Amino acid sequence: MSLPEHWKRECRYRFALMFSLFIFSALQADAGIIEKIPVLQPVGILYVRALPAYRGQPITWKVAGYTIDEASGVYAATDTLLGSGDSVRVLAIKYATKYSFYKVYAAVGAEKDSLELQAFTKGSIQPYLFRSPAFATKPIPVHIYLPASFSPSSAMVVVMHGVDRNAYSYALSWISYAAAANTIVVAPEFNATNWTSDAYSQGNMFTGSDGTGSLNPKEKWTFTIVSDIQRTIARGFGLRDSTFILWGHSAGAQFVHRKLLFSFDPLIKVALSANAGWYTAPDTTILFPWGVSHPFLSLTGADLQQFVSRNLILMRGTADTIRDSNLNTDPLSDAQGKNRYQRAGYFYRSGVAVSSSLTWKLIDVPNVGHEYQKMAAAAGEYLSKGATLVERTIQSVNSGFDLSSYPNPFNPSTTVRFSVPSTSVTTLMIYSMLGERIQTLVDKVLDPGVYTVMFDGTTLANGVYVCRLSSGAYSTSVKLVLLK
Repeated sequence: MSLPEHWKRECRYRFALMFSLFIFSALQADAGIIEKIPVLQPVGILYVRALPAYRGQPITWKVAGYTIDEASGVYAATDTLLGSGDSVRVLAIKYATKYSFYKVYAAVGAEKDSLELQAFTKGSIQPYLFRSPAFATKPIPVHIYLPASFSPSSAMVVVMHGVDRNAYSYALSWISYAAAANTIVVAPEFNATNWTSDAYSQGNMFTGSDGTGSLNPKEKWTFTIVSDIQRTIARGFGLRDSTFILWGHSAGAQFVHRKLLFSFDPLIKVALSANAGWYTAPDTTILFPWGVSHPFLSLTGADLQQFVSRNLILMRGTADTIRDSNLNTDPLSDAQGKNRYQRAGYFYRSGVAVSSSLTWKLIDVPNVGHEYQKMAAAAGEYLSKGATLVERTIQSVNSGFDLSSYPNPFNPSTTVRFSVPSTSVTTLMIYSMLGERIQTLVDKVLDPGVYTVMFDGTTLANGVYVCRLSSGAYSTSVKLVLLK
């Protein structure tokens, strides 16, 4: 039976790597002679030097260049350079459509050392293969963009693709920002052949779908693998700043907020989650993956408090209101809202229910639907110039007139969140469906702002109740469903 094409490529690639390791076996490293430098290098001339203790000694150098075809995995030697002295000159070239490597060997008598370098071109997107020790047979392609101004002081943004697994296109959508901000773009690709939807967007936390099966060890979580990729590339290029920006759209946005919830990386300086299809709410009463209730998960109230204190930016396109074939429409997803725009609001309110002083921001991107290119541009604009350039931020949400509750349905209590636009006499009342007043939650003069109050239905019967807010000339109401 014929092997699948991706397995053929995998076998060719493995053979090429093994061949490159043994082709100069007489010079394999067993001591430290070479002064180590970043192993990922932009094209150009570089000098590999001996450590100070070896300078002035009779060092023999060999530089062996080779390529591996990005599509077929075919190995080819390029050139070999011999030299002597305290250093050797390497002309690093990135060959089109090929991984381009340079193996540098040094020998002093019986002592030997080696260093392998990979070349990248500035100003374009190139592939890099990452191999996680936890998944030796699942190499992860990573699309890397180096800005023309690249240097060790460059920043990094890690970009998470959507359901189409089109990481290259996602990386392309960040080039304008990256070129202007001297930022490396790193876009891992979790292809559908090796990674199911759950293994990607839910972090591969469980062996089955939607939390079924057993809990995988953390080294197998895709949350962990992305952190490993980021560190490998940051070290590889010798970046001075090891922190990074994390952005994802659609399925990638699901990945982003769940990574912050279940596998927070302290090197993430800001995370942006754009147009997620649905969310895992920080709610211990809701079944995983819609909430965090699961026998194998043990998130505490302190964990949830930390989650809502993280630098998370929720982005939603105001036109992302279509219920398309990629949108989960099961009952628990629909309880978050009927479309992506509504569900982002639900998720923000779930954070407010944990702490009214949460640090998340909710940003509306006007007239944009489920379009990763436009959301990437808006994210770049936010990072460059701040939230004032988009139509709506959490500050403007807070200053309006709004009423919601979470959770809803509830048992036996729910948090009612409301905002008032100006200083006014404000009342918040609970009524039965027959119009009978059940409880007064608020009756006082309030200044502009956002408020929360708990409604306890312990002594009430199951059913639907009406929560009515009045403030100055404004009034609105929502239905609350009590299910014991």
